[in-house]
Amino acid sequence: MDTLLGIDLGTTGIKAAICTPDGHLLGDSYLEYPLIRPEPGVVEQDADLWWALAQDAIRQAILAAQVQGDTIQALSVSSQGISFVPVDKAGRTLSQSINWLDTRATAEAATIRQQYSDADLFKLTGKRASPSYVLPKLLWLRDHDSQTYRRTHKFLMGHDFLVFKLTGEYVTDHSMAGGTLLYAIADLAWSGELADAFQIDIGQLPAVEWSGAPVGTLKPDVAQELGLSKKAVVAVGGQDQKCAALGANIRPGVATVSLGTASAISCLTDQPLLDPGRRIPTFPFVVRGLWDLEGVVSTAGGAFRWLKETLFPEASYDTLAGMASHSLPGANGVRFYPHLSGAGSPHWQAGVWGAFSGLSLAVTAGDIVRSVLEGVAFQIRENLEIIEDIDIPIEELILFGGGAQSPFWSQMISDIAGKPASATGMVDVANWGACVLAGAAAGIFGGDILAQPAAGDVLGRWSPRPDLAARYDEVYQQYRAFEERLLNEA
Repeated sequence: MDTLLGIDLGTTGIKAAICTPDGHLLGDSYLEYPLIRPEPGVVEQDADLWWALAQDAIRQAILAAQVQGDTIQALSVSSQGISFVPVDKAGRTLSQSINWLDTRATAEAATIRQQYSDADLFKLTGKRASPSYVLPKLLWLRDHDSQTYRRTHKFLMGHDFLVFKLTGEYVTDHSMAGGTLLYAIADLAWSGELADAFQIDIGQLPAVEWSGAPVGTLKPDVAQELGLSKKAVVAVGGQDQKCAALGANIRPGVATVSLGTASAISCLTDQPLLDPGRRIPTFPFVVRGLWDLEGVVSTAGGAFRWLKETLFPEASYDTLAGMASHSLPGANGVRFYPHLSGAGSPHWQAGVWGAFSGLSLAVTAGDIVRSVLEGVAFQIRENLEIIEDIDIPIEELILFGGGAQSPFWSQMISDIAGKPASATGMVDVANWGACVLAGAAAGIFGGDILAQPAAGDVLGRWSPRPDLAARYDEVYQQYRAFEERLLNEA
């Protein structure tokens, strides 16, 4: 039996999954690694630990799947975006990786804005200048750690680093490159203009290839160490949210919504369509000829987890959902704004903080829990409305991730967004998206990558209930009015 291996390098953990070509999960594994926070604004990770745990996760997934390693025909990597590590000519790490959550390059982002207007930069890259992206962090590294910068042979993002460890090749894909602020979205290439403007050597960046293209085969020593075939094809993978959208069966007219630590709201277009208001960024998708407009709620499931760990550490997520179900829509007047790491799209204000409003002696624990779930859903609705305002129709939603396993939250999102929704049964759809790309590289699938099976069975389907949708329209307007005050006061 032929099998496929997907490796998903997330923000706080790595997953490996072995699937059949029809999307059946045979076995998987998950291992966590820490975020290193030595000082405010600095967020790093140990890239060598990425690789060590990737190997362990692959071995554990093979054991869980109860298959022989030589049945794996191809593998690919889904990765957190824009975290990167400098390596020397031997591929050895020169420092910790700088995580996408790191905001140390605030001054450098301002420097970029001094040379490029917001409109010109967005037209070129599909992005705003933000300290999250790679370009400002490269400028920071050059100014603050010039020795490391000078010794660097390549700057590798998570996907690129694992692919190098597997094959010895320096390769990234368009969805990863598209998040760096060094990529020209219309040209589908590294931006020579930006590289020249900020004196960046493009030779220090990996080659950009299309997702699903074969990179090559495993290095013999890696194949032997992992118990895999030397003939196993390693495919170019992609950024995790794009791989997850692929695995969840995104298609034109359908938006995918991840409910993990963050929420990504993704829609496809067949041209590099840009938001005139610069509210929703545009990325190349992991399928050639398609682009992804992707809104982001920085703390979605992360906000729910924060609530649990801070106020209800003994309660399960199901218990919290049960508590919320005893509160009426609108949460008894309580509103929650999930900007726990700043406001993502469509506001893009790093200095905004999360907040509750409407607290009173009449408020119950269930009201507070419900307000958190509603607050995330309101942010999702706001992003969806802007995408539709750009003239991209959205007929339905596909939800995935840990939060999508909650029928209560899924129904709430359908009611608030006013869209029918379904949820995938496989939680880690990014792994399946990576498997699809691996299968494409190995010639297992046909030419239409979007036509491949979705990840697992459909967990449930929900339609907006007219009476609740009307109530939520009213609450949403109140929610947005107060949020404008928060944003203006930040």
